[in-house]
Amino acid sequence: MQKSIIEYIVTNEKELDDIVFDLTPGDRICFSGDLGAGKSTYIRYILRKYLDDPTLIVRSPTYTYYQQYGANIYHMDLYRLEDYDTFVSIGGTEILEDNNTISLIEWPEILGESIKPTKKISIELMEDGKRKIIITKL
Repeated sequence: MQKSIIEYIVTNEKELDDIVFDLTPGDRICFSGDLGAGKSTYIRYILRKYLDDPTLIVRSPTYTYYQQYGANIYHMDLYRLEDYDTFVSIGGTEILEDNNTISLIEWPEILGESIKPTKKISIELMEDGKRKIIITKL
């Protein structure tokens, strides 16, 4: 399997214009990074661009585990997820297995090898307040 890795340094949200990518049904995009690195901010930006709604309210699904946008886009935040069985019980596996959905997943590590991402996005907060965004297409 061939990977493609692209790295960006951004100083503000406007610069995300340069790195918004197409979303395709079946995408499972995993976002990793420390608390406060900018995962939710980047996902909000992607959703607003993809749905062509610059005022879209994007709520954090930290307590509900996922939030649906449009007919087929799911923003998942698994930070508070206790285990894989809980993920199954909330319907998470059904969402990920549906090739008509697009899943944007924060904190995917809890799922281990059970998730097969199409892209991995790592966001690192740098000392000068900039963010390093590394996109790996799988």
